[in-house]
Amino acid sequence: MTYVYKTGIYQNSEKKRWEYWYIGPNEVKILVSWLSWTASKEYEKWEKTCLVEKAG
Repeated sequence: MTYVYKTGIYQNSEKKRWEYWYIGPNEVKILVSWLSWTASKEYEKWEKTCLVEKAG
């Protein structure tokens, strides 16, 4: 990623997600984690079809 200059959270508009990048020794860029902008919608769909009972 050319726009990643330091460790932190970045928006990737092309892939429609937030990304957490770590900049290691020798400027090595590591994508640690990402979260899709539509994750909550996907989770709601999964939850409705899930066979596991909710706690509580």
